Amino acid sequence: MANENHTIICKNCNQQFVGNFCNHCGQAANTHKLSLYYIWHDLQHGLFHFDNGIFFTIKQLLTRPGHSIREFINGKRVQHFKPLSLVIVLATLYGLLYHYFIDFHSDIKAEDPQDDVVGIFKSVNFWMMNHLAYASFILIIGATISTYIIFKTERYNLVEHFVLNTFLVGLILVTSIVLLPVLYILKLNGEEGSKNYGIFSQCLIFILLLWCYTQFFTSLSVIQKLSRTVLSFIFMSFISGTIVFAVGWIYGLASK
Repeated sequence: MANENHTIICKNCNQQFVGNFCNHCGQAANTHKLSLYYIWHDLQHGLFHFDNGIFFTIKQLLTRPGHSIREFINGKRVQHFKPLSLVIVLATLYGLLYHYFIDFHSDIKAEDPQDDVVGIFKSVNFWMMNHLAYASFILIIGATISTYIIFKTERYNLVEHFVLNTFLVGLILVTSIVLLPVLYILKLNGEEGSKNYGIFSQCLIFILLLWCYTQFFTSLSVIQKLSRTVLSFIFMSFISGTIVFAVGWIYGLASK
């Protein structure tokens, strides 16, 4: 610990300062000699902050999503994992688990894209599962545009709607990871099982939207929350679905 009254020359930028950190570049005053203890301490510090943030955020999203997101937007952020980082981590984890437990243990393989609707639909699904982070970002964009327009009277700006829906997509990814065993079982039933899971997942997404938006937009009545969530879900599905469908179709043409 540096002496608060002792002037120190920063080893990083050569500025003089008093205290524990350089007020010019943020370098710590006390720089220990590199050793195994330093590596161990750095590892513990990094893991502690990473795990505390991501697990705290996931717990909050699973128990009180709308309230915790509103608190984050209002400034209560120190314990939370950053929203975009959360989506990237969860999308990567889901993608790895899906490819190992679903693709590698399923008889259903990607087929050559065809020009008919079924072929295009398969191309879209194949693109989504191989580019899940991009697909999640497209869903965030669709949801953000939807809530910004439909919940305009609540006076949140576009970036705040973006944060709201980024956390929401994080919640969707968490539940999707938890439900991977269900998808695996349904996949064993072939294409029919996949269709049933698709219907189930869409219903689940709507329920998560309703739960989150009901908690987040506190000034609206129950009927207003329900009706606007329905409109948001329809609008979001149209926007994100159109973008994903177009990208997947282009991907299918390019892969021929």
